[in-house]
Amino acid sequence: MGVKLSALGVGVAMGLCGAHANAGPAEDRAAADSLFQEGRELLKGGRAAEACPKLAASQKLDPRPGRLLALGDCYETNGETASAWATFREAESTARAAKDERRMEEASRRARELEPKLAKLVVEVAPEARVAGLVVKRNGKSVEAEVWGAAVPVDPGEQAIEATAPGKKGWAEKVVVEGKAGVTTVRVPALVDEVNVERAAPAKEEGAGKSWAILAVGGGLSLAGIGTGIGLWVAASGASSDAEALDNAMPDMACDPGHPDHAANKANCATLLSTLQRKDTFTNVGTGALVVGGVLAVGTVVYALLPTKKQATIGFTVVPTVTPTFAGFAATGQF
Repeated sequence: MGVKLSALGVGVAMGLCGAHANAGPAEDRAAADSLFQEGRELLKGGRAAEACPKLAASQKLDPRPGRLLALGDCYETNGETASAWATFREAESTARAAKDERRMEEASRRARELEPKLAKLVVEVAPEARVAGLVVKRNGKSVEAEVWGAAVPVDPGEQAIEATAPGKKGWAEKVVVEGKAGVTTVRVPALVDEVNVERAAPAKEEGAGKSWAILAVGGGLSLAGIGTGIGLWVAASGASSDAEALDNAMPDMACDPGHPDHAANKANCATLLSTLQRKDTFTNVGTGALVVGGVLAVGTVVYALLPTKKQATIGFTVVPTVTPTFAGFAATGQF
């Protein structure tokens, strides 16, 4: 919900960007001017939400009081009243430092006109909630203790308040601040203590010989091998599609040195060859990964099913052999 700018307001805000203050390198100024023009066109087209980031980036690259005035206009048009008010005040301060009385007066006037329309938010922290290490945040940013209980201008919309402290359960609440003058209050209650439930470790079964760490590692490695193999097969399929597209784009037999169009298609032929080699590599390495993953999966399942009355002895030796043109493995085991 925005406030439409009058023709006079637009003319004043956009026309006040002529003077130069604290200009950066020429490249920054050029980029800033380009962003400013893009932002202005978006704003004229009623797309304030897209225009404001452009104008903000322009101001960051090449700070000027006039750019701040235009940015304040954009925020106000987009319904971000607190951001607009703060930007006009910044423009006033910047223009005063630059001894630019015209822009200083304009920025001061715009801030004064906007101030009665501001929506404000009060974050109250109950005395019993003020424990050591308490952190209160609004929209992910810390709210300092000095600001607790103060009416702070905010942009209309949803505001997320959260509180955390060591040894306490976190608390969070969302409120919607309306786009009109008024004060919304959120009270942070005393945080509840965390309850740590200690669970006794189960007694080891006498004679149990399985190592759950081995099962976890074996299962994880088998899944990794199978997942890697599938991923490489998918990549090989993509490379095959790329090669087919390249081949279809050239005349038949164009990669034959004796073909009349070979010279014109030499680069494409080299790309085609590289793509085919990549496809073969993905296929063979993927096959090797699938084989190794499968062996590990079978071994892990067998180990899990072994009797646990006596210490189980199990061992695997898997030696994968993978080249761009061949994939295989050798595996030995003892159970």
